[in-house]
Amino acid sequence: MELFKRKVWAAMMASSVMPFNSHASNAESVYPNKRVTIVVGGSQGIGVDIISRHLAKELQRELRVDVIVENRPGATGNIAAEFVARSAPDGYTLFVASRPNVTYGALQEHPRYDMKRDLQSIGLVATAPTVIVAGRGSKITSMEDLIAQAKAHPNSLKCASTGVGSTGHLLCEELQQEAKVEVMHIPYNQIDQAFTHIIGGHVDMIFITLSAALPYIRAGAVHAIAISGNDRSPTAPDIPTFQEKGIANLHGDAWFGLVIAAGTPPKVVETLNLSLNSVLAQPQLRDQLLDHGYVLPRQPNSAESLNQLMVDEAAHWSDLITDRQIGPARH
Repeated sequence: MELFKRKVWAAMMASSVMPFNSHASNAESVYPNKRVTIVVGGSQGIGVDIISRHLAKELQRELRVDVIVENRPGATGNIAAEFVARSAPDGYTLFVASRPNVTYGALQEHPRYDMKRDLQSIGLVATAPTVIVAGRGSKITSMEDLIAQAKAHPNSLKCASTGVGSTGHLLCEELQQEAKVEVMHIPYNQIDQAFTHIIGGHVDMIFITLSAALPYIRAGAVHAIAISGNDRSPTAPDIPTFQEKGIANLHGDAWFGLVIAAGTPPKVVETLNLSLNSVLAQPQLRDQLLDHGYVLPRQPNSAESLNQLMVDEAAHWSDLITDRQIGPARH
């Protein structure tokens, strides 16, 4: 009799436990079911932060969970990239990657993370033309002025950037290569400090995304000298392209792509890609990003297409880094 009672008790416990475990498993399989964080490798108010906050607002509606932006500035975005690369591959920690992340490995003797191994693509968020600007008090008002002075007085012009390996730094180097001139690179930790020195005449020029430069251009604080892209930007049609000024091979356009820790389940990546493309198709977000000078991605905007972009970028800029003997950067 006692044996029979024990068997009945075991059966009752099993019947009560199994449905609970089944429900827990089902709950875990529903994505998303908690807050999503978009990590940004820069301080509040810069271009990548602005685009990430617009994106977070719309993704929150789309995913029906809280979506927040967390700023982790430093090392041209690579501190944030490493943080996400080491995060749980569960779909709840995203990163907005850009050019310095794909060139990081080529600049470091001992990289702390591997972009190809530790992160995987979700989709492209936007691209942005890059503009070179000089202070309003500068004698440089055109690309012709810049090249003439750089050739007449090598290393007399100071080209600011937000650090070794940043897009601005790499474009300073590529400009020298393409125009056969020599300028001095001056790295800064913060874009605000660089712009203060541009406006004050302490440095001569800076490559920066149109989205970040627009407030200064519209306020009349800087001269816009030239802009990347095959055609002039509809947001700033008065700025000539580098191609118009004879610098045809400058890879100027910046890009911003959503990535996540490697090993994230494919279904989660698919959900995020579909949600990203859904919000990018919404007129309100499109208008906001276009007004800031961004260009939205063409369809199909897949994880694979972003991955190919990053492969191409890594190959191009790694060659430049080798040719120009850049780095290593500190991180």
